Amino acid sequence: MTLVVAHRGASGDAPENTMLAYQQAVEMGADAIELDVHLTKDGKLAVIHDETLDRTTNLAGPVAAKTMAQIRRADAGYHFEGPDASFPFRGKKLRVPTLPEVLEWLPEGIGLVVEIKAPESTAATVEALRGSKVRAANAVTVISFDERTIDEAHRLDPELPVGYLLVPFQSAEPALTFAVEHGYAAIHPWEVDLGLDPGPLITLARAYGRLVGCYVVNDPDRMKQLAVLGLWGFVTDLPGLARVTLGPRPAAD
Repeated sequence: MTLVVAHRGASGDAPENTMLAYQQAVEMGADAIELDVHLTKDGKLAVIHDETLDRTTNLAGPVAAKTMAQIRRADAGYHFEGPDASFPFRGKKLRVPTLPEVLEWLPEGIGLVVEIKAPESTAATVEALRGSKVRAANAVTVISFDERTIDEAHRLDPELPVGYLLVPFQSAEPALTFAVEHGYAAIHPWEVDLGLDPGPLITLARAYGRLVGCYVVNDPDRMKQLAVLGLWGFVTDLPGLARVTLGPRPAAD
């Protein structure tokens, strides 16, 4: 079964990396949530994509230069624009969550993909995942574009699945070989780099005992194709559309 992984939550419908976006993704039928982590000045794990607060909140400045208490004052829904060019989530008390907060909330049966954005947050992220419900359920993976970060996460917890995120236009087959050599569980190329027929790459990865995911897929025809070919999962801004396209989630055992 190809997994529907909600990109920063249901980020097409709600402000990215907020609890609301995660809740909506689950309600829409996502199989897993993808999120990003940065380390704050006081050593907390802030769930936010960018190095700074500028793009997604009403505050500015580097995440690493602020305490979590300072970051929590930001309006995380401030810049989300609705289809009518309004800003429907301003002043709705949406905050930047912490990773432990998300781990505590995450419903049973929902997977988690954690992208480590800054190398200095690796050890804290691995430690936060250790003992979590989703880790106990073997339903979490850690990914990064940075090879040193993935290596460190793998060293700190060899049983924690790690995935190699590929930058756009990076060749997937050499990356797959690299992943095998380094003990990574998966590679995650940009969807465009899979080409018109990703079948041979998926077959090769399966022969190596590795998984292939990709980012970001919002077209239903492409979703169907990737599911038929047996892709492990794709990240999407539109988990509701993906769920309708691929059909309902299988019933829990």
